[in-house]
Amino acid sequence: MTRSSAPSSDADTPPASRLAAVLAGDADALDAWYRAEHPLVYRLCFGFLADATEAEDAAQDAMLHLHDSLPRYQFQRAYGPWRNTVVLNLCRDRLRRQRTRTLAENADAEALLPSRLPRPDEMAEARELAALLQAALGALSPREREAFVLRDLQGCSTRETAESLGVAEASVRSLITLARRRLRALLGPRLPELAGAPEGGAA
Repeated sequence: MTRSSAPSSDADTPPASRLAAVLAGDADALDAWYRAEHPLVYRLCFGFLADATEAEDAAQDAMLHLHDSLPRYQFQRAYGPWRNTVVLNLCRDRLRRQRTRTLAENADAEALLPSRLPRPDEMAEARELAALLQAALGALSPREREAFVLRDLQGCSTRETAESLGVAEASVRSLITLARRRLRALLGPRLPELAGAPEGGAA
């Protein structure tokens, strides 16, 4: 997937003056911060959770948690990886709670996985593609999905992705390679730009 389709982490970083104003309780700064951050946070939640409905609720929770966590944000640290880590941890907690509920309701482990990808004749083109992407993301392991969302969908560098995940850069490249192979097998014919992505994640 080309980097041009995803925003750069620099573009995602609010000005320090805006963050300081948010911390000071400036209503206009808070509104500007929320409007800028919410679309990015939603994309992260959708990618990590592979569920549009869950992502809507998770994004709202994440925005509240980010706001509550801002007093602990250290301005010398890059904002993008910090935000991504906060959202990632919230989504991981949400997935753990979902798995616990599902296991309690149904002991069949197959209920945790999508049974099949939707057929092309089951829905309109736009909704079909969205469903295919959601199902494909759900087919990745949690670590593969996290790396793919941060590196390829969010446009973070390999270093930033490693920082957010708390792993080595070599691990990120391995995870990205595995994720791209799986997604090409499922979505390659429908998403040629993904099929043409290089095997290893560039820095």
